[in-house]
Amino acid sequence: MIISSEWGVVGWPQATAYSAAKAGLIALTKTLGRELAPENITVNAVAPGVIDTPQLQVDADSAGVTLSAMHDRYGRDIPIGRIGKPAEIAATVAMLTRADLGALVGQTIQINGGSTRCRV
Repeated sequence: MIISSEWGVVGWPQATAYSAAKAGLIALTKTLGRELAPENITVNAVAPGVIDTPQLQVDADSAGVTLSAMHDRYGRDIPIGRIGKPAEIAATVAMLTRADLGALVGQTIQINGGSTRCRV
């Protein structure tokens, strides 16, 4: 299991190095998925979007707004109208550990309320 980020899928202004590193993790997921599948080892990634973590307070401080205002600001750009919850990421990680999902290999699951979609 690899944890990447939505920014590794779409990039983000002023987060070039972070986005590039997270994109590298997505490539690693695809490559390891192909390499390890014959050993019956599955490798997948989760790429969260904006999640309710302490980073949001850093973002709020940087923008000069309250934490509540930062939640609202990010939530406006997400189709479900809110930021994600840590428990939603944990549930996705738990799902990807299930043995009955053995054919799910080298995939990046984007948990982001619909703000980005996977591309082929």
